[in-house]
Amino acid sequence: MKKDNLYLVASRSDDYMQPVELKRAKVSGWVKFVFWGLRVYIVAMVVLVAIGFARGQV
Repeated sequence: MKKDNLYLVASRSDDYMQPVELKRAKVSGWVKFVFWGLRVYIVAMVVLVAIGFARGQV
């Protein structure tokens, strides 16, 4: 390991492991529509898989 890299690692402060406050992203417009569509799609696929298991066609 080079001395420069060792110096950079040793010179880091102790607070680099502290959690950073995250803010929720504001979702609006077509993105909200797409997320709702994805939820509906997932529910439909789960229903179809459940029907397939119930009929024994998997």
